[in-house]
Amino acid sequence: MLQSMRRLFRRQADHVAGPYVADLGAHLADQDTRLVKQEARLVELLRIGQALEQELGQAREGLQRMAEQVSEELGRAGEMLRHIYEEDPAQRQRLYALRASEEYELAYTEPEPLVSFIVPTYQRFESLRETSLPSILNQTYTNLEVIVAGDCSPPETKEVIARFDDPRIRFHNRSVRGPYPEDESVRWYMIGTPPYNDALSLVRGRWIAALGDDDAVRPEHTEVLLEAAREHRFEHCYGRHAVQYRDGETLEIGSFPPAKGEYVLQAALYHAGLAFFQMEPADYLNAEPNDWSLCRRMVQAGVRFGMVDQILADKHESRYESHADWAHGIPSVE
Repeated sequence: MLQSMRRLFRRQADHVAGPYVADLGAHLADQDTRLVKQEARLVELLRIGQALEQELGQAREGLQRMAEQVSEELGRAGEMLRHIYEEDPAQRQRLYALRASEEYELAYTEPEPLVSFIVPTYQRFESLRETSLPSILNQTYTNLEVIVAGDCSPPETKEVIARFDDPRIRFHNRSVRGPYPEDESVRWYMIGTPPYNDALSLVRGRWIAALGDDDAVRPEHTEVLLEAAREHRFEHCYGRHAVQYRDGETLEIGSFPPAKGEYVLQAALYHAGLAFFQMEPADYLNAEPNDWSLCRRMVQAGVRFGMVDQILADKHESRYESHADWAHGIPSVE
């Protein structure tokens, strides 16, 4: 009897729950179908995403190649414009004409040719008095003239020069300073350029040398360079130089052929007939120091260079404590 009751109860439960179970099965089947469709849709979206990523990667590579090509073309265009602006062919012709002139040989044949030092200065009259001018005037070679080229210098500069009471010194002062770019980070590339070019027009000597108003030449500077230039018929002769930092560190620099960062005009001497090579006010646009720009343009034109493996000048980096400071920053320029 108990079994009969169990069977009856089961039939009644199946009768009551059957519709619900059927509905649940249908619902689960429908959900399963939807999940399959969603999975297929996700797979399709993933495929589309991968295809788009591949296309974007190819587009980026194409744009990168285009950017590199444009950069190369702009670089070539810039070099061509600079070549035109610097008048390379005309400068070579001027050099050839100089070599054919009668005065050219006098720099090599006169017994003691006059050497003209150009010293651009702004307002560092103390270092002019204590460092640069004494180093020039007290050299072993004495047939010199010194053109102090003021960049709208204060009256103290003229007073300092007068106290030397040396007829070899002349002072030319600009009434307006510069002009220079307002951005100090690039101004230093062409600092001193305008007064230097002024002084080139005043040179009387057969040879030209230059010095910063806070730098110094060694006692044998001019004698050694002049002897080497005349013996080997160099048109531009230079030596090594020592960079003196405020913390006492000394860095000796110089190599041949001349290279950016290895050459400074303070340790050089060049034929006065090359005065048609002026310092370039636009050097800051190419991030190129003015003395190196002058040297590079002479090299391009075919000027005969030579080097003496000897320290001939001291460049005083009063704006930096050490070489590490110099390597990591650009100072303000006065």
